[in-house]
Amino acid sequence: MAKSENPIDSFRRQQRKKELKKNKSSRIKARDAKVAATLSVEHVKTEISLLERKRDRNDEKTGLDAIETKKLERLQKELRIVSAESIKRKALIEEAQIQRDKELLEAQKTVDGVQKLNESKYSLVERYASVYYDERMNPFGAPEPGKPKLYFADEDAKATTMDSRRAVVPKKWREKFDLERGPDKDELKEEGGVGGHVAKKRRWDDRGDTNNQQMMMPPPVNHTAVPGHYAPPPPSAFPPPPPPQIPLQPQMNNNFPPPPHHPMQMLQPPPPPPPPMPHQLNRNVPPPPPPPVPPPPPPLPP
Repeated sequence: MAKSENPIDSFRRQQRKKELKKNKSSRIKARDAKVAATLSVEHVKTEISLLERKRDRNDEKTGLDAIETKKLERLQKELRIVSAESIKRKALIEEAQIQRDKELLEAQKTVDGVQKLNESKYSLVERYASVYYDERMNPFGAPEPGKPKLYFADEDAKATTMDSRRAVVPKKWREKFDLERGPDKDELKEEGGVGGHVAKKRRWDDRGDTNNQQMMMPPPVNHTAVPGHYAPPPPSAFPPPPPPQIPLQPQMNNNFPPPPHHPMQMLQPPPPPPPPMPHQLNRNVPPPPPPPVPPPPPPLPP
C-alpha cells in the first residue's frame, strides 16, 4: 500500500512548476524583444545561408553538429521575429506619413497655416535673396510652378545661383532684411557677408603690447666706496627662507625604546683670519727672531 502524499507538498510543487514556466516565458520574451530591436533581416539571412551551405556539403545533409543544428533552428526563429517586426515598423511609418499629410492639408486651408508652412520651408535669407521675391505678391520668394529655386549671388543682383549657401541679399532689400532680422544679429555680421560670426573678445586682448614694457633692473652696486670692501646687497623682494628644522622622530611601538636623539649639526662659519704681523705692515721693521731651539737631551747612561 503506497503512502499517502502530503497535500501541502503537492501544492508547493505545483506552484514551483508554474513559477519556473512563468520565468522561462518571460526570458524568452525578453530575448525575442532584444533580437527584434537589434538584428536586421539581412544579417539573419546571411548567417542562415552560411550554415545551410555547410549543411548541404553532402547528400545526407549531415555537415552540421548538434550545436550548429540548434543554432540554425534559433536563427530561423529569429528570422521570423525580425521579419514580423520589420513589417510592423513599415506600417507605423506609413501611418505616421499619412497623419503628416493630413495635417499639411488641414494647415493649407487657413492663412496662418500657410504662413507657418512657408516660414518653416524658407529661411529669412532665402526669402530676400530669391529671384522670385516680391514684397506683396510673393513675400516668401517661392519659385513658380515648374521652375527651380534661384537666388542672387551678389549685392547688385546681376549674378544668380541655385545654391542657397551662396545666396546674397541685394541692396534694394538689405534695409528691410536687416530690420526684420533684428539688431542682435547685426552685431554678429561680418563685413561682406549676410550672417557672419565675430569672435568673442578675450581677456588678454586688453593687456597691450608687452614687448614695449621696460624691465625693472636692480640698482648698481658701488664697489669703489671703501677700498677692499663691498657695499651690502640691496634688500630682496622675497622673504628670507625659514630656518632648518630638526626632522620629526617616527612614532615607534611602545614595546621598543625610541632611538637616541642626534640633533642636527648646524654649519658654523669659518674662523676669522689671524691679525697681520707688524713686519707685514711695514717693511722697515725687522721680523721677529725665530723661537729658540731646545737643546738636545743628554745621552742615556750605558
